[in-house]
Amino acid sequence: MPSLAPKDLTERSLWGATLIDQMVCRIQFRNSVYHGQFTPPQLKNTIVYPAFDGVIDWHGASIDPTHKILIANANYIPFMVSLAPRGPAEQQGLVQKWNGSGNEPPVKGNFSPQYGTPYIGKVHPWLDPIGVPCNPPPWGTLTAIDLVKRQIIWQHPIGTTRDTGLFGTHTNVPLPTGIFNIGGNMVTKGGLVFIGATADDYLRAVDERTGKVVWKARLPAGGQATPMSYTVGGKQYIVIAAGGHAGLGTRSGDYVLAYALP
Repeated sequence: MPSLAPKDLTERSLWGATLIDQMVCRIQFRNSVYHGQFTPPQLKNTIVYPAFDGVIDWHGASIDPTHKILIANANYIPFMVSLAPRGPAEQQGLVQKWNGSGNEPPVKGNFSPQYGTPYIGKVHPWLDPIGVPCNPPPWGTLTAIDLVKRQIIWQHPIGTTRDTGLFGTHTNVPLPTGIFNIGGNMVTKGGLVFIGATADDYLRAVDERTGKVVWKARLPAGGQATPMSYTVGGKQYIVIAAGGHAGLGTRSGDYVLAYALP
């Protein structure tokens, strides 16, 4: 099967919105440990790519059983992880001691105690000083794969930068870079792929044959969930839970929205 895993990063491939932040990314790359995929964490900054949100494994994929097509939305953003001795972190109250019984204690911030080892990990997306990923776009894609021919039919960026501006702002500049996404997609028998996982707060319908977005609706909160479909009285509905996601920085809410043809 065709792989959706990204190419290994190189210093030359690093990206920036300006020459200055691209230079910062190159400096950080040189000062970090990176040996391609599965580079083990070190006692210094280590680049992890693909990262902890995976490529497609976090939310899976959908399959059209009639046309034997797999539809997968993917993430492409590196993470930075570093290890440090856990003792000082416990003394400072950043993490709690734990003997392995009962529930694991809650953690603060991006710290992740590696219980069973003497280390603590710190993890965050690898972004430059203005909040832009150091790897080039697209940062999110939607791909259709023919399961019989084992070939990619089409692959397009999914999502825009509308709600992920520089310095963490919401500047409403919808650049078609593809964007981070958490949540699966759903394909209907009629050949529409519905996806609301992207960080720009839209639910989209995509033509399964071409990958073209044929409809979209602005959600009141982040749609980091997998849509579903049901029928009532012969009318078909598409429903999605829009609750937002802290990691993506999308708007939070407690909405459940349903859509139907007139």
